Amino acid sequence: MSRCWSSWGSVPRVPSGETFRLPASVVIAGAAATGSQLASILAAFGTQITLVDVAPRIVPGEDELVSRTLADVFRRRGIRVMTGIEGVERIEQVGVERTLFYRFDGGLHPLSAEAILLSTGWLGNLTSLNLPGAGVEIERNYVRVDDHLRTSASHIYAAGDITGRMMLVQSASYEARIAAENAVLGGNAAYRHQIVPHGSFTDPEYASVGLTETAARKVGNMAVAVVPYAELDRAIIDGHTDGFCKLIVERETLRLVGVHVIGEQALEIVHVVAAGMASGMTVHQLAELEIAYPTYTAVVGLAARHIVRELGVMPLAAQWRALGQPGIAEWERSETP
Repeated sequence: MSRCWSSWGSVPRVPSGETFRLPASVVIAGAAATGSQLASILAAFGTQITLVDVAPRIVPGEDELVSRTLADVFRRRGIRVMTGIEGVERIEQVGVERTLFYRFDGGLHPLSAEAILLSTGWLGNLTSLNLPGAGVEIERNYVRVDDHLRTSASHIYAAGDITGRMMLVQSASYEARIAAENAVLGGNAAYRHQIVPHGSFTDPEYASVGLTETAARKVGNMAVAVVPYAELDRAIIDGHTDGFCKLIVERETLRLVGVHVIGEQALEIVHVVAAGMASGMTVHQLAELEIAYPTYTAVVGLAARHIVRELGVMPLAAQWRALGQPGIAEWERSETP
């Protein structure tokens, strides 16, 4: 019940027997998850992409190092990335070319392309539902619900993107179950999105769960480890060395606070840490986990071992400590050398 507004222009229907041609160039306004993902897809098919956003960085909701790494990879692959613009003024079309005018530094600047895509969020598709007639209140183009997913009409519940809250597929499924049980069984269960792994299938893909480093340091004393994919055997074997795993741990409790991964299979990897967070796992337990070799998931084990050595959780000989911060191979065990 939601939609993303786009402006490809007047794209004609493809006559029978003819093939559809992607535009040679596209300007994408909006560099969050969807815009960045579309930039990856279209660029992979040879379209020249310009990605613009008013935010100071792409995927602004993610950890800053994820944003910076993704932008660097995009630029290396020929995607033009422009952040920190002051807004989009208008879009004009002359012939087959479309021009987006954006505001920056007190002036108006043009960006021309065959097509323009606006990826700036979802609006609830409510027009045909006549919700006021059913006594359902609308707020900012979304259905207003309480913590039990009940609308202003006590017998009507809503879940998913249409509520404008946690707009993720996995969260919509979670909410739908709670809403259905409350509606059918007369329950009063409340939804709480506490540990929600998420990310985007960009190239390279990225994923995260928990707090970013900036947010975590505001609430406590944290230990942070960043392991580049270049230190991961599987990434070297497959030739996917772009990326890293950043693990964040609370120093006092040794509890896992967050993880941020960019690189091959990032969205699979974060679920290991998400499960650990849900169960109260400590970083020492994660470091002791014998993760299958060679896998991309092993990168979280490497990051965990970096932290336990930094915190002194793992006993080490004085000679080994004198080496400073040695690299940690996947096959290393936790015993004192």
